[in-house]
Amino acid sequence: MRTWKALLAISALLSATGCEHAAAVRREEPEAGLRVECARGDEGACGAEESREETRSKGGTVSARIWALIAQGQFAEAQVLIAESAAAGLITQQTAARMGERITLLTTRLGQVPATLQRVKDFPSQLRDHSLFQIKQMLENKDFTLATQAQLKLAEKLIEQQERLMEKVQ
Repeated sequence: MRTWKALLAISALLSATGCEHAAAVRREEPEAGLRVECARGDEGACGAEESREETRSKGGTVSARIWALIAQGQFAEAQVLIAESAAAGLITQQTAARMGERITLLTTRLGQVPATLQRVKDFPSQLRDHSLFQIKQMLENKDFTLATQAQLKLAEKLIEQQERLMEKVQ
């Protein structure tokens, strides 16, 4: 009976902590503490530029799990986990806001950019209903069935750099 209880406790502990060994890499830096980076090493869908800044040791696995969910495109689950983790104090409000901004950016569709930007030369109108996450996936998978590589990169730039491009236009 004791073995059963011990196994139950271990399985409960393992399921509560989650398993993100395939999604993120953790390493100790001497002066910085725990850092989390995207396992793929790109700054595409996972928001690696934000996760590299993460130096908080408390909630480090929760933060890594959220970034992994974002990288996989599981935005609804990531938002729920962000809300629960922020409420429990496992991640800071600033980190939660950064994660929320990244999700918002990745779910932005090309058709949502300002009309001024939609009038640029060679605007890929066939991608109007696609989100930044989907466009990044097409680039990563080298899927050029809907648009050329140049058009995909233009669409990516129009979504990611809306504010900067609008300032240049005005």
